[in-house]
Amino acid sequence: MTDSFLKYMERLGLAASTRKHYQTYILDFLAWLDGQNMDVEGCSSRDVVAYLHHLKTPMRNGGQGLSNLTRSIRLNVLEHFFNYLIGLGARMDNPARHLKIRGAHGQKLYPILSREELAELVDEYDIPKEDDPNCRKNWFQLSVLSRKRNRVILGLMVYQGLTTPEVDRLELNDLRLREGMIHIAGSIKGKERVLELKAHQIVDLMEYLSDTRSELLQYCPESCTNVFLATPPAGRKIMESYSSQGIWKRLTQDIKKEFPRFVNFKQVRASVITHWLGEHNLREVQYMAGHHLVTSTERYLVNRMDDLLEDVERFHPLG
Repeated sequence: MTDSFLKYMERLGLAASTRKHYQTYILDFLAWLDGQNMDVEGCSSRDVVAYLHHLKTPMRNGGQGLSNLTRSIRLNVLEHFFNYLIGLGARMDNPARHLKIRGAHGQKLYPILSREELAELVDEYDIPKEDDPNCRKNWFQLSVLSRKRNRVILGLMVYQGLTTPEVDRLELNDLRLREGMIHIAGSIKGKERVLELKAHQIVDLMEYLSDTRSELLQYCPESCTNVFLATPPAGRKIMESYSSQGIWKRLTQDIKKEFPRFVNFKQVRASVITHWLGEHNLREVQYMAGHHLVTSTERYLVNRMDDLLEDVERFHPLG
């Protein structure tokens, strides 16, 4: 049964390592049922609750001592598995469907943007042309520079999953363009890592450094080594001290005008990590995302399972 469930998950596009994790969760549940002299076809919601309690019970008392978050992931996998059994005709109901674990989500789960929507954030971000009706206005050239910078920033957020503080902290020596890599410095909230750049990003960054950044530098203190430079507030010709606050406020406003589904940049990162989980194993995604703990990466498995459960309901409406 678990072998066919493994093939079923493969058809849904889950990465091999993720499928292996989920198969292990199901085998653990089946072993627990066997120890209780029950079978998966006849177990009830009460039995599933008892299993979840077993997962929470400390190991010294015979349980597994799992956190609410991890149990929530297990519950999502079980719901998925029972829907699979319904599709096989082995069950008529899903005993895990309406169960929830309180306190499981320490962070807000955002609507996940598709890969196509993420790419559009970068590709469709408009840069004014020289024949724009406003081209003779004083602010026009500065707007063009800002938007060229912003498109490069969006690329790093969409393809490398950078956070806004990580973009702010990027310095010139973090770019390893000859190697096609970028170094992300570690912090309290994120681990150090080196990530691969896409070919077009290397070209974009080279153009940004040679042209756009050189022009933006005239508005910043000479000692500024940040990769991405902000522009001064209206009415000022230069910033006395560097601040990136203006970048994010304006960029957020620009994107919201064009993309109604955009919430904020945390949503973008959540979407990127969720898609990574469909392509790489947990430890790989943990490194790419800069998470100190693998449990931080596991939070996004809930997003992944929610998408899969929607697929199951579409294919098996009786579930």
